[in-house]
Amino acid sequence: MRDNEHSPRLRSAHSQARGFKVPHSSDSRRRVSAAAQRPTRGEKAAQPSRRKRSRLLLADPADAPRLDAVAAERTENRAGAGATPDARMVGERTAGLRTSDARTSGVRTASATGDVTAAGSITAARGATAELTDVQKQRRDAVIRGVIAVVSATAVLIVLGIIMVFSATSARSIGTFAIEGGSGLVFSVALRQMLWVAISIGVALILSFLPYYWVERCSYWLLGLGLVLQLAVLLFGITSNGNTNWLGIGPVQVQPSEFLKAAMVVWLAHVLARLQLDEVHSPITLLIPALGFGLATLVVLLGWDMGTALIYVLIGGGMVWLAGMRGRYLVAVGAFGAFGAALLVAAQPYRLRRVEDFFANFFAMPDIVEPTQVEFAQFAFGSGGVAGVGLGAGKEKWGDLAEAHTDFIFAVIGEELGLFGTLTVVALFLLLGWGFVQLAQNMNTRYGQLVTVGAGLWICGQAILNMCVVTGVLPVFGVPLPFLSQGGSSMLGVLIIEGVVISCARSVPGVREALSIKSKFVRKARAVVRS
Repeated sequence: MRDNEHSPRLRSAHSQARGFKVPHSSDSRRRVSAAAQRPTRGEKAAQPSRRKRSRLLLADPADAPRLDAVAAERTENRAGAGATPDARMVGERTAGLRTSDARTSGVRTASATGDVTAAGSITAARGATAELTDVQKQRRDAVIRGVIAVVSATAVLIVLGIIMVFSATSARSIGTFAIEGGSGLVFSVALRQMLWVAISIGVALILSFLPYYWVERCSYWLLGLGLVLQLAVLLFGITSNGNTNWLGIGPVQVQPSEFLKAAMVVWLAHVLARLQLDEVHSPITLLIPALGFGLATLVVLLGWDMGTALIYVLIGGGMVWLAGMRGRYLVAVGAFGAFGAALLVAAQPYRLRRVEDFFANFFAMPDIVEPTQVEFAQFAFGSGGVAGVGLGAGKEKWGDLAEAHTDFIFAVIGEELGLFGTLTVVALFLLLGWGFVQLAQNMNTRYGQLVTVGAGLWICGQAILNMCVVTGVLPVFGVPLPFLSQGGSSMLGVLIIEGVVISCARSVPGVREALSIKSKFVRKARAVVRS
């Protein structure tokens, strides 16, 4: 009984009851500090190892330096939580005084300038932005740079595309106007393209200001709607050049495969974002994403639109691989897909003839007697030279170059704007790709990362493939040049996915406030200039 009274535990209890503090031994302090620093089982399961994180580009939204910063922030929070009540009360009072001083200075500044409301809102936004950590500020700045690059490159490409559609369709419009005896609009095709651009920009703006999770929650419905529209093409579609990929809705013709691309990107990003790293490594877990992606590609292939199906394969394969799929599985699936593509090419005589002509004439000079479509495009590039023949002065669009305003508009740019114009287009797509990379690396959600990756693979990958086809590096398969080729469905599809990407970017802490400050500054500067 006496031994129990003098035990360390009872002595500590008696001393605490009397108001004394009993210091722990050095061993006890070491054990307590080690237990506090040791991560729990949930934290171990949520954080992949450094070896796995370094092997995957999108294994985690934050890389190792960011995780270290988060750990340091947690340590500071723990230290603050362990402070005494008096110290916390003093800190809260100090923070309140600082906040009140900041608000008072903001109101004084606003009254001095004569605009209390605007200055107060700007001060509040700056105060919210100032609370960000250094890592969050770096991420915010990188996201803003990415948004500016994407928006500016897209705007320049859209304006250039409208100009080139007017030029490429001028010969057709003038001929139609002369045949019809002067009735109707001269540039009806280009004017219809401008209407599609206006509608697409409006839809993109609406999506960019909506919360991104609204679109994510509707991903299954969007994919189902896209599949239904594509199946309707097989039943009621319009066939053109051997492909059944157009659907007539009243006086308007749309291409549902372009809308299905956007739906597939959103759905695939939603499904992959819910998987853990070990689940992505397993081919069994990827069965559901593979089924959805394969079904979307299959319904497009049923209309014999092999060019669009290749873009689907590029988007789906790239997103799954960057999400963490092992390379050997992707190589096996790619080999199987290449075998299937060879069978599809052999099944259509005109496709087989295109591939045979491509390999037979790859190192040969263009045929002057019976030139092909690609050789007419090469004539256009040769005529343009360095500076081009002038806007609207191209000759190949007057009947020799087929699809001059759609799939082969890059050749019209090369003829009329020369090497300078083609390099400008390439530089704009490189800027667009750089913006997508910046956004993908700094998104705060895995869903936002995957949507950005899918958009970049779609737009930039399709642009590279189109330019390779026009210049003769790849066999001919019909894919439009994003933002430049005539086509309302293509314009609407790419701007829809860009609107979703910008919506995800606005969810990054500090980005929304920074963009609102810049927009208010622009409005104030515009008012000063008008006055």
